[in-house]
Amino acid sequence: MKNTVIITLLTICYINLNAQVDTLAVQSIEGITNKMLALISGEIGEQRDWEEYRNLFLPTAQKMSIQETRDGKKRVRTMNLEEFVRYVGPLYAIDGFEEYAIGLTVNEFNGIANVFQSYYCKNLKGTYEKRGINSYQLVHQKNRWWIASVLFVNETKAYPIPNKFLFKKFKSKKNKK
Repeated sequence: MKNTVIITLLTICYINLNAQVDTLAVQSIEGITNKMLALISGEIGEQRDWEEYRNLFLPTAQKMSIQETRDGKKRVRTMNLEEFVRYVGPLYAIDGFEEYAIGLTVNEFNGIANVFQSYYCKNLKGTYEKRGINSYQLVHQKNRWWIASVLFVNETKAYPIPNKFLFKKFKSKKNKK
């Protein structure tokens, strides 16, 4: 009986600790942007927690990317959150995926924020590796931050990430713009 009570109390503490971590993630700009990256990152075959992912965003949020076409023109791809989870989400589990911040620039005023989060990402099959910038539009409402939209673009040889958008340890001599 005593062991059952101890196990129950430990389980409750563990559940409450995890709930606090999630709550803490959305209390700060760096927390919510890093949480988004953590939720899409994982091993090959690992399913992502899409419910927790959805909880980072406003219901009307959009995910957008700028991609260069074969003829060198830029194309904007726009998806709502459900389209992103349905079409792009499964690729993270199939190939495995890792993304983390290599820079963070925040502009905030009166409950809104624009964030440039420079990133490094790769799939775990070794067929994709990129750096780029996630541009977040955030709103502070109901005592927490929400992602209203994310627009991302990969760096290219013609457009490397400027040093001002990189943490000091990631700055390189070739990026002296």
